[in-house]
Amino acid sequence: MERTLDRVGAFAATHAAVAASDPLHARSLVLQLPGLNRNKDVPGIVGLLREVLPARGMPSGWGFVEAAAAMRDIGFFLGSLKRHGHEPTDVVPGLEPVLLDLARATDLPPRETLLHVTVWNPAAADAQRSYTGLPDEAHLLESVRISMAALEAAIAVTVELSDVPLRSPAFVQGCDELAAYLQKMVESIVYAYRFISPQVFYDELRPFYEPIRIGGQSYLGPGAVEMPLFVLEHVLWGSQSDHPAYREFKETYLPYVLPVYREVYARFTGGPALVDRALGEALVLGVRSEPVRAGLTALEGVIKVLLRFRAPHHKLAERTYEVGRSGPAIGSGGYAPSMLGDLLTLTCDVRSRIRAALDES
Repeated sequence: MERTLDRVGAFAATHAAVAASDPLHARSLVLQLPGLNRNKDVPGIVGLLREVLPARGMPSGWGFVEAAAAMRDIGFFLGSLKRHGHEPTDVVPGLEPVLLDLARATDLPPRETLLHVTVWNPAAADAQRSYTGLPDEAHLLESVRISMAALEAAIAVTVELSDVPLRSPAFVQGCDELAAYLQKMVESIVYAYRFISPQVFYDELRPFYEPIRIGGQSYLGPGAVEMPLFVLEHVLWGSQSDHPAYREFKETYLPYVLPVYREVYARFTGGPALVDRALGEALVLGVRSEPVRAGLTALEGVIKVLLRFRAPHHKLAERTYEVGRSGPAIGSGGYAPSMLGDLLTLTCDVRSRIRAALDES
């Protein structure tokens, strides 16, 4: 348990450092955005953004933390302007170079991402940045905060497990630790079900997450799909999948996760995933061996937790876009909600492969 807290705490501390940073001294200005958005006051939004922007571009002394926090605060203006029908760089001269500088400093896209608006955003009511100020938006941000650090810890465990033999007691221990971290994803989706109205999400929140153009390229808006769960699943079971829509899905969102996870993704691409390797070992060793059965059972336990997240996430997306049937059929992060059905099916297939191996005895 102590190790678990240490892992999660380390990731949470990094998020907290960015959340606490206000290099542009923009807190009071960004907090005016919900009122301006309610009034559709585009000149007011543009005027505040001009006040927020650093006069001489990004200061040379800034590191990752300052650049990420600055992108967070500028980013809420970007989504707001696009929600009212304007490309931000078209209406604010001098904005584009600042965004590109911040992107280079963080090695992330030149706009706000899921990280910026959730875990890098102060949670305190008098400091939390918001497009709308609605309770549903605050709950949406909290649903991501519940699970992000635990998910990052889970990725670290999955990478470690890739080198642990199936029959080792450490394999079972690692799977149990991994399942415990992933349980936070289940908690986050339960929280979202309880506190976020599909109607409010679709009508009031989603319009702030539209793509914008910067430097001649289109960049997707923040969406839960940018969580690095797809990186974990790539290492766990998906690195050799030949499902074309699944491959495209992963490659679409890869630029929106931290550089360290892009490196993890590249390291495992084309090689056997953890499940593939474990099933190969089981075939050689025989599933009647108790350590082998214990390892496969623990691995199945991880997949079961993933399914407890995937199934309700798919239902929640269907429910949300049923509410907005007459509007856009693309999710808040730019994906088709049907992709969640594909992910659910692929995850079920992984569990079936493990069950088939266990049943061979």
